[in-house]
Amino acid sequence: MWLLDQYREFVAALRFLSILPLPGTQHLFDKDAIGERVIVGSIYFPIIGLLIALILWLLIFLLSSVAPSLVIAALVVIIEVLLTGGLHLDGVMDSCDGLFGGTTPERRLEIMRDSHVGSFGVLGAFCLLLLKFACIASLSNTALPLALLMTLPTARWCMILALHVFPSARTTGLGALFRQAVTQQHLLITAAISLLIVALAGRLMGLGIWILASGITLALGTWIARLLGGLTGDSYGAIGEIIEVVCLLAFVILRF
Repeated sequence: MWLLDQYREFVAALRFLSILPLPGTQHLFDKDAIGERVIVGSIYFPIIGLLIALILWLLIFLLSSVAPSLVIAALVVIIEVLLTGGLHLDGVMDSCDGLFGGTTPERRLEIMRDSHVGSFGVLGAFCLLLLKFACIASLSNTALPLALLMTLPTARWCMILALHVFPSARTTGLGALFRQAVTQQHLLITAAISLLIVALAGRLMGLGIWILASGITLALGTWIARLLGGLTGDSYGAIGEIIEVVCLLAFVILRF
């Protein structure tokens, strides 16, 4: 039963953070099988980040001898968006619209619920993708995989950190539901797994980027919580995307 529970957790994390298929897993999430327990798979978030990084590494390896670095950088950005289903990028757009388009917490949350994308959301997503592309294009084909191995697991750890530390802005919704499932034990295990990955990949540099990302997550979460009265599912996605760019930028600066 423990192995089955862990497999469910892994599948839940994979389904939430990516579009990667895992055939034959639909029956694991029947209501009769899991009762009312919310399965998030938080401890596997860094591992899913590692898996996506390895897929992108394979893409870089296959294209490094047949395509210029700018084309590879653009493809890495596009493939990552496709692999994640654009879910976190959508969180960036909704968060930018709400945070910069409203004047009260209630109005900001109302804007974020709207399925339409406003000018702040478009500008926020464009700036984020532009900076991500610039960082990736600035790295060689040998350094880029290392950057991805440190960046993607760290960004997913930071989502769990924000989930656990900050209150929910709404009593209902995906963010509030997920927050209930992230216990202190899950937080510590996720931290240990992500630290192990980045330490093996980048050693002291990886540790420094992990600490920097965690600190910025707490600062960013505090700012968002002050404006909204808490965090939402969109906020967690936005934090993940922003931390990715922060880690890549830090890696580029250190390498430069």
